[in-house]
Amino acid sequence: MTYRSVLLIATSLVSLLVWLKPGAILNDDAQNLVPNSGFESFSILPHGWFYRGSDFTALVKDWSSASEASPDMYGPNINVPDSWQEKGFGRKRPRSGNYMAGITSFGCTNGKPHCREYIQVNLKEPLIPGQAYHVEFWASPLHTGIHSNNLGILFTLDKMQEKTDRVVYKEPQVFSSRIVPGNEYIWHKIQGDFTADEAYKFLVIGNFFGDEETLSSEGSENSHNFAYYYIDDVKVNKRPPILAGSDDEFADWYPLVEDKVIPLNHILFDTDRYTIKDEGVAELKKLHKILQEYPTMEIEIGGHTDFQGSFEYNMTLSNRRAKAVVNYLIRCGIEPERLSYIGYGTTRPVATNTTEQGRQQNRRVEFRIRRI
Repeated sequence: MTYRSVLLIATSLVSLLVWLKPGAILNDDAQNLVPNSGFESFSILPHGWFYRGSDFTALVKDWSSASEASPDMYGPNINVPDSWQEKGFGRKRPRSGNYMAGITSFGCTNGKPHCREYIQVNLKEPLIPGQAYHVEFWASPLHTGIHSNNLGILFTLDKMQEKTDRVVYKEPQVFSSRIVPGNEYIWHKIQGDFTADEAYKFLVIGNFFGDEETLSSEGSENSHNFAYYYIDDVKVNKRPPILAGSDDEFADWYPLVEDKVIPLNHILFDTDRYTIKDEGVAELKKLHKILQEYPTMEIEIGGHTDFQGSFEYNMTLSNRRAKAVVNYLIRCGIEPERLSYIGYGTTRPVATNTTEQGRQQNRRVEFRIRRI
């Protein structure tokens, strides 16, 4: 065992393994910081099989491949090719719901392509430094593969986009030091507690150790020289005592999830104008900063007006107000393809139009998160 392995086992909270049959009732996860924790929501209709990491990323809402390897999804309308079914893939039932993910976790030295696969998700809100968290996910091995240890969770500040289909060497906060066994019916929970030392925004699941640092054993129906695990039901919850929110300037915008509409409260306009007032610049700088911190985020700017003027004129005016915000962000260096805009005119008021104060609140812009 290497020094790195000893150090990680000494300093990380090593997981507990708990088995459960499919169909068991889940605990309430209302406070779970992981969006789409059971892989049940999709950005596009479920389809076919995956040969690239981008296929997984395009399909599963909130989740993405963290490398160039190709994680898989299983469930209705996802047809596993006959050649892979013959190897045993897809016979497992999800632990809950209708869908589950699948990743390779061992087999580089045996020559397997895509010998490490990693899946990641943008948390609903950043972790709070000093706050204790409970972390868990459920895993079950491919019944025709071998079994391995070191499967775990890494929290990161930035989205991981590794240009490899092999091992990504990192130090996960929670991982299983014991081999995760199983068969076609049994799921195991990998879990642990840790205290955040940074405001981590992303969670990545996989094996961050080399094959030489990973233990392995043959399964009951072993016919492959690699380890492959199904993944389901990922959770991150705060442990009491609950600390007050961090001083993160984006705290009032969390959770950052797709299709959420966030008002830009200080970007207001004079009547019949689409020039951004000086007091709105700080809010635009804040929007620019979060787009820099989340380099894959795509947004739609929506413009609005009060009821003064004709419907057609207000639709044009609101469109110009939204475009003014987009133009500002482009001048600041944000890629145009990440931005779109639309004018809603008078169709979505947030205040009365009978007072000047109410009308000014209706002369506003918002942004909708299209993609994280």
